[in-house]
Order: sequence, then structure tokens, then C-alpha cells
Amino acid sequence: MSTTIAAGPLAADTTRMFASLLDGARTPLGRKLAFVISNSELHSVACYRFGRFAARVRSRSAFAGLVLTVAHRVWNRWITHLHHCEISPYAEIGRGFLLMHRTGVIIGGATIGKNVVIHQNVTIGQRVAGGDQGLPVIGDDVWIGPGAVITGAIRIGDGATVSAGAVLSRDVPAHALVAGVPGRVVAQDYDNRAMLGPLVS
Repeated sequence: MSTTIAAGPLAADTTRMFASLLDGARTPLGRKLAFVISNSELHSVACYRFGRFAARVRSRSAFAGLVLTVAHRVWNRWITHLHHCEISPYAEIGRGFLLMHRTGVIIGGATIGKNVVIHQNVTIGQRVAGGDQGLPVIGDDVWIGPGAVITGAIRIGDGATVSAGAVLSRDVPAHALVAGVPGRVVAQDYDNRAMLGPLVS
């Protein structure tokens, strides 16, 4: 199921959350407002998107960008300590980002495609060991389960599924299901569409 979104990334993220966690467009306005005010996952995503916006403004106006960057850092510190979720503003995350459970999520400056689902206690970043300073590149329509660790200069193909607790330090083919420590492909051509829920285009 795909939902066409013409607005910016945060609007796409929010619409996908409404479609996945509420009743989509049929959700009463009051319930949508309550969700926006109270949902910690949405707050964490919004903070990340604000950080990206601040960086864009800073490239055009040093003063305005500095003010927004300071505001983002204060907000991000609050999000980190209150919700235990840290998403680097250097990460590049596509539209339709669905953060299912924010606790323990740490995302460094990785590149992540659209319609990606991330659950709790996921770490995505540099491997550090062995001098690997590279960062993961994750494709579109990828589902990442609780407790997964994805590190180093690896590529995860479109439509891949990372099982809970998997530790990945090597490339993953498109549409593969990976599991284990270290992560290995346990199924090819795995259909994760039901796990992803509604998508944005």
C-alpha cells in the first residue's frame, strides 16, 4: 500500500505514522493533535528533521543558521536524555521514516533510504575497530528489528530485513533476510511489505 505525499520529509514521516499507528486520513483531528503532542517517536524524528533544516539555513545565513543550530542542540540534548534516542543531524534519512520505538536508538551520520522502519535499541554508525571509519548506506523499504547493530562502510540493499539482535558488518543483498551474530543471509527474496506497513512515494 502506497500513499502519495507531496509535502516535505517531516510531513511524509507524520503521514506514514498516522497511516501505520492510527487510521490514516480517517483519524479524527483531535486524535491526530493528541498524537502530535504526545508521541515521543514523532518528537525524536521532528528533532532530527529540524537539525537538517538548521544545517540548510546555516549554509545560506551564518547568523540565522547559528541560532537554529543552537536551538537544535538544546532540543536534541533534551530528546537524548528524556527519550534515550539520538539521531545525528549528519545522517541523511529519506522520507517516510518510521521510528516504532525510540528508546536506545543511536544513528550516526549514515545514509538511509525512504520508508525505513527502525525499532528500539538499534545502533547504526561507524565500526571503529580495525580502523573502519566508514558509515552504512541503507536502501529503501528496509525493516530493522530491535537490538540490531549495523556498523562500518557496508551497504544494505532495498527491501532487506534485519532480524532482531542481528549484528551486521558486511553488505546485505536487496530483499534478503539477515539474522544472527555475525549477521548472515538466511533467506533470499524475502517479502517484508506486511512489516513495513503503508509507504510513501
